[in-house]
Amino acid sequence: LYGRRSNVTAGARTRLSSSASMYLENRYQETDTRSGLTHATGVNLTPTDRWNLGSTVDVGTLVDRETGAETKRKAGGVRIGYGFEKVQLSSGVEYRLDDSEQLDGSWADRTTYLFRNNGKYQVTPDWRFVLKLNHAFSDSSLGEFYDGGYTEGVLGWAYRPVTHDRLNALAKYTYFYNVPTYDQFNLREVADQFVQRSHIASLDLTYDVTSTLSIGGKYAYRMGEVSLDRVDTDFFDNDAHLYVLRTDWRFIADWEASMELRLLDLPSLSDSRSGALLGVYRYVGDHMKVGVGYNFTDFSDDLTDLSYDHHGFFINFNIRM
Repeated sequence: LYGRRSNVTAGARTRLSSSASMYLENRYQETDTRSGLTHATGVNLTPTDRWNLGSTVDVGTLVDRETGAETKRKAGGVRIGYGFEKVQLSSGVEYRLDDSEQLDGSWADRTTYLFRNNGKYQVTPDWRFVLKLNHAFSDSSLGEFYDGGYTEGVLGWAYRPVTHDRLNALAKYTYFYNVPTYDQFNLREVADQFVQRSHIASLDLTYDVTSTLSIGGKYAYRMGEVSLDRVDTDFFDNDAHLYVLRTDWRFIADWEASMELRLLDLPSLSDSRSGALLGVYRYVGDHMKVGVGYNFTDFSDDLTDLSYDHHGFFINFNIRM
């Protein structure tokens, strides 16, 4: 309900050989504050059945919609992946340099690095272990006050039984530390200057009562702290409990209705919020469904998200492999 964001992408992809392909894209992006055109190209290699490699390059210019100031962007990245029957691993490094024109006519540059790591281990046909570790930091020529960065680590344990597949479960632990850059804005054009440090544990369960009816629930707990001062950090508690009850009903042939009841309890603030979420989905093939719905609450079921701007319509794509 707040702000305007859009992306239009056009491009082409070609296969050079049985183990190599490349692509070229032109992307026009627009927000309330910036708009512009960027160009990207990349190469993907699969030298063996277990290894895959990739690289990307991105260049373009964004323009401030109010002042006309330009931001010249150069970015690049490499990634590597390895996988076989039980193990899948991938790592990547991305680099971005933004040269931004200031109101006084001078230029300031921001350098950003992002390190991404993902893994999955199939312990048994029923149990799998997943992990993720992302780390980013951003340096500005304007000084440390304008720097930023974040760290996100996830450990998950998923249960999807093969012989009795009515029950599905996911237990997950997340560590999240976020220092937004000074000039980072949310959808309401308010600077996200607070620093967040959170430990989050969650359990998500789904049980198929019949072939057309499923019930489930989610509980998540955040042991969090935030600081409103970026320089002299003074953290205060920001704990939260999230309760979700969910039911999915598949009617006709390829249609499904979903309903969630949500409660967010904020004991540190002596506050709570509650509401519902409704959605209607249509299955496309055996592994994907597309839906539209409405969130009557203003909070997210992702407890790392401290904003309250999620009220409204949404479109959702769900893929299960």
